[in-house]
Amino acid sequence: MTDGQMHDVIVADADRNNANVAAISLVISTLGRTDKLARLLASLQAQTFRNYEIIVVDQNPKGYLEDVLAPYRDDQRLRHLRSPKGVSHGRNVGIANAEAAIIGFPDDDCWYAPDVLEKMVSLFARNPETGIVIGRTVDEAGMNSIVPALSRDCRIGKRDVLYVGNANALFFRREALASIGPYDEKLGPGPATIFQSAEDLDIVARALALNLRVDFFTSLTIFHEQVDTGAGDTYLKRIRTYSLGTGAFFRKNGYSPLTVAALLLRTLAGIPLRLVRGQPLELRPKLAYAYNIAAGYLLWPGSR
Repeated sequence: MTDGQMHDVIVADADRNNANVAAISLVISTLGRTDKLARLLASLQAQTFRNYEIIVVDQNPKGYLEDVLAPYRDDQRLRHLRSPKGVSHGRNVGIANAEAAIIGFPDDDCWYAPDVLEKMVSLFARNPETGIVIGRTVDEAGMNSIVPALSRDCRIGKRDVLYVGNANALFFRREALASIGPYDEKLGPGPATIFQSAEDLDIVARALALNLRVDFFTSLTIFHEQVDTGAGDTYLKRIRTYSLGTGAFFRKNGYSPLTVAALLLRTLAGIPLRLVRGQPLELRPKLAYAYNIAAGYLLWPGSR
């Protein structure tokens, strides 16, 4: 299927009266990164599928991205917007300004192989009932990064969300996203909430609650470096803040206390063995994860 044919299939249902509409809107909510954002933008310039727009939602001090965006000043496919801080808020600003039939949300520290958009559009074209296409997030060696991933193509159910909920690899049909509604701004990195994660899990879970079809494809891969998994203070802080959000996600989306308790028991099951082996420092991440999952579950607004 050629670029033009794929564009026609995708755009036909979204905007029959505007042949010039972009096939894809890529919303990048960005804060505090220049080199990695430049890498992402360069990877988008190298795409084999060219009919897309980029919406950079800038949450930095004015002028911070001037050097990064200067090479694209004359590229009409890139729009530069500004917004207050918060990943979910930035994505919602981007959604409100997006014009395309498919919308994606690459983080500012990921990057694409040249054929990512072509593969993704082809998957939507071949699967007209699918509202959300999800791929894998991997490092340059092809190993899963950020979240574990499923090993086969499949339709996603509620129990699978923890294995696929990462914004870098989520692509939405416009009408599906309109049905789901905006990102929950009480979830995700930003100054307005203690729940600094799980905005991606939440939007997928809300899609499933509406019986929208969500499909996972192993062939669609997005690059992101491995997340630090050491036992240092930086990693522990990340676990604490992200686990609070995950616990809140469980409560918001109706996961029962028994389901969450079972997850925590599995997390803590290895503690006796660690103690026997004399590895007390390796217990800290597991304990931090379990404690903050429970805390997020209890602290989510309306949980009492």
